[in-house]
Amino acid sequence: MDDNQCDQVVPALRDSGFLIVKSSLLDLELQQKALAASARILELSSKTVTHPSDPKQYMMLSFDDLGGEDLSEVSVDVRIIKEYYSSLRKIRDILLQSIASGIGMDDAEFFSRQHNENNDSIRLLNYLQGDENTANRCKEHSDYGTLTLLLTDGVGGLEAFVDGKWRQVPYVEGALIVNIGSILSEWTRQDLKATLHRVAGPASIGSTTSTNDLLKAVSVQRRSIAYFADPNPNVATTLSKSNDHSLDNEDNMTIDEYIQWRSGGTGVDRSGVSFTSKEEERLG
Repeated sequence: MDDNQCDQVVPALRDSGFLIVKSSLLDLELQQKALAASARILELSSKTVTHPSDPKQYMMLSFDDLGGEDLSEVSVDVRIIKEYYSSLRKIRDILLQSIASGIGMDDAEFFSRQHNENNDSIRLLNYLQGDENTANRCKEHSDYGTLTLLLTDGVGGLEAFVDGKWRQVPYVEGALIVNIGSILSEWTRQDLKATLHRVAGPASIGSTTSTNDLLKAVSVQRRSIAYFADPNPNVATTLSKSNDHSLDNEDNMTIDEYIQWRSGGTGVDRSGVSFTSKEEERLG
């Protein structure tokens, strides 16, 4: 990202909660290698999980998990994912600094410091083929961290709920899709949006994507890698109302507690279900 791109970060996230970025820290070759490595890991590993409701398979991994014996059978692919993961951490910090500056904070590194323990994870994803009766391949949800950095293989279907309509999120080769999670939305007093999004199929309700495009998309498997940036585990989920933006740790869940509440666990124990029943009730 150059200085001009950094200046555009906050306006885009205010408008839709989504952003498409390219970075010299992550070239197209590494992106393509990461997607191929992810596909092989999901195919060969016994740790691959079938989602309880959506037609997809996934694996949730922390950086430390990538050095474990559980993935020894795909060690070459794991090395690629680790290189990809490391690049995303650098891009995360640049984005967080751009956001802090863009919303007028005096301390541009305030948000990035809340992430200096690298409390992050990635989800390797494989969406299964469907047909004309396939509805959502990933149900409507908002993310619950600060930033999500998404890499896709270009197969369509990703939609964001913007201005009351399900709108297609465009694919740009070599770029990452960035969206805001509920914690960062809360930290910015909802100035930045934690937008609902989904992966639609031909039978999804309310889509503005053409039926032909969705039929084409669902005729093949869809690959993506989602990187979830969460603040340090003991940071509070909300900021105080004081002008100095200090963290208020009274009567607030920590990040660790909030993630358990939202997803049924932490790290690799997250359920993969976007909302708990409590969160669905709170968000309506």
